[in-house]
Amino acid sequence: MGVVDAVRLFSILSGEPAIYRLIFFPCILYGLVSCSEPGPQRPYFVDGTQSAGINFRQTSGARGDYFLFETMGSGAAFVDVDGDGWLDIYLVDGFDLAPWRGRFLPSNEVSNDENGHWVIEGFQAPLRSDGRVDSTVFDIRQEPDDEMVRNRLLKSRHGVFSDMSTESGADDPGYGMGVAVGDYNNDGSPDLYVTNYGVNALYENGGAGLFSNEAKAAGVDDPHWGSSAAFFDADNDGDLDLYVANYLDASPSNNRLCGGAVSKANSPAGRALLVPRDYRTYCSPRRYNGAPDVLYRNEGDGTFSDISRASGIFTVYGKGLGVAAADLDLDGDVDLFVANDGMRNFLYRNDGEHFVENALEAGLAYNGQGQPEAGMGIAVADYDHDEDVDLLVTNFSRESNTLYRNEGRGKFSDQSEVMGVHESTFLPLGFGTLFFDADNDADQDVFVANGHVLDRVAQQDADLRYEQSNQLLLYADSTFVDASTESGPAFALEGVSRGASSGDYDNDGDLDVLVTNVNGPAVLYRNDSAAGRWLSLELVAVRGNRDAIGARLQLRCGQHMQTRLRIGGGSYLSASDARVHFGLGTCSVVDELVIIWPDGQRQVLVDLSANQFLRVIQE
Repeated sequence: MGVVDAVRLFSILSGEPAIYRLIFFPCILYGLVSCSEPGPQRPYFVDGTQSAGINFRQTSGARGDYFLFETMGSGAAFVDVDGDGWLDIYLVDGFDLAPWRGRFLPSNEVSNDENGHWVIEGFQAPLRSDGRVDSTVFDIRQEPDDEMVRNRLLKSRHGVFSDMSTESGADDPGYGMGVAVGDYNNDGSPDLYVTNYGVNALYENGGAGLFSNEAKAAGVDDPHWGSSAAFFDADNDGDLDLYVANYLDASPSNNRLCGGAVSKANSPAGRALLVPRDYRTYCSPRRYNGAPDVLYRNEGDGTFSDISRASGIFTVYGKGLGVAAADLDLDGDVDLFVANDGMRNFLYRNDGEHFVENALEAGLAYNGQGQPEAGMGIAVADYDHDEDVDLLVTNFSRESNTLYRNEGRGKFSDQSEVMGVHESTFLPLGFGTLFFDADNDADQDVFVANGHVLDRVAQQDADLRYEQSNQLLLYADSTFVDASTESGPAFALEGVSRGASSGDYDNDGDLDVLVTNVNGPAVLYRNDSAAGRWLSLELVAVRGNRDAIGARLQLRCGQHMQTRLRIGGGSYLSASDARVHFGLGTCSVVDELVIIWPDGQRQVLVDLSANQFLRVIQE
């Protein structure tokens, strides 16, 4: 080992400040015997949950009242909370709703008898143009005791996890939905924003993975039905702002009774629809109004200001489930894409001073047939190697997921059918989704977490199931091919999947996937592909947000060029590894890596060896 390498090794292992702007992390430093070598194998994923020490089961709390929030599941995050080079896991949970069973009568039920439930037809609350919502989601709380269900923080020791939830202080007791990760105070430790069905939480990382809830003090304790969230620098002032997508104005007090109505007749209370007891299921979100999203500006002193109206993002016509922050038009600032359920999607173009919504003009509001879809999760990547950013949105069964190709000049086109996405995703109901290089062949593949929302969907449609298997779509020969059944035993598992997060949890050079399930276990899809070479980058900005969210990377190896963006948000309710991963195929030395930092600075690295982790500090 040379002197320079020895100094670098000492810096890594001792925890002393690095004296080099570019720090090499060969995979051997993580305790691995060897790095993965190129090979022709197809991706191969196994269930690594038990061997990794993960023991978690999501709590929907359902007790027969059919509250819609029970169906949404919860998210997960791969995040290195203590800076030891190993990814930890944060898991969001709900809680038992037994104390609330039968306390709220359905708002549309007029009577019930031995035949079933009699309901009035077609009622919906009027939409408030001022954005106020009627629901009192904060009425649903746990009674404090030692048996409270809380979110979980699992810390990794060389890829094996132990539960440190209570010690961490991040064990939020709310009815959880999603989690976003970002270093909002630029102190070098990742913080967590947790969205709830009710008041949200902001867990500030005080170092070494010890957290305190600063949501109220920081002014980000939004009380609505939160879904996905994203940290990003909206105004390029060097700190992370926060976008929170809110879903519905739906609560136990305005809960509706829905299901397969079999007749219309005179009930004891007059003319009504009959829903047999065995046909009751969850209502469509179309029965409820939406709740406006929120944009918080980071004031740089530990507090945030609500600038939703002033910034141009305020609207009452959204039902947000997914959000991704990325420079979609490559003009140097970060835009926002929001996937709405059953309504047109939003594209907020960042004009520096404020945001302009132009999804319709950009071709992102609807699918290629001009139809709104049930937007759930969002994946962002340059799948076609043309150096701009494309989008994938997961949707309802019999809608298919939608692949939007970036045509340049702020325009997108629906390429779902051409690229093989429509047929393979037509029947499943997709939620969490990821672009990631599953086999390190230098192409972006797709993971989709599937599971229906209607527990009795098979009674209505023989082709659909409540529990579904997840999917891997491989990019091959300029199209996507469903390779799920050929990609290992993990894809034979069935569940009601929701959140999906990617990260190299075992530091072996390939990307693994963590999936959450409604009333089911969190499942670790361990990647045992042993396929192509790779390069993994941790970016540290010194003139801008420290996480470098908004940075753009271009890697050239021989004749092949790959583009990556350091995005905020993405997937569904979940957050992925902050390190930027490149599959390299058979390439052993990267000719050139260009990093365009959030402040516009261009930094070039050359002749980088494959199969290593790099920590790159902005010059």
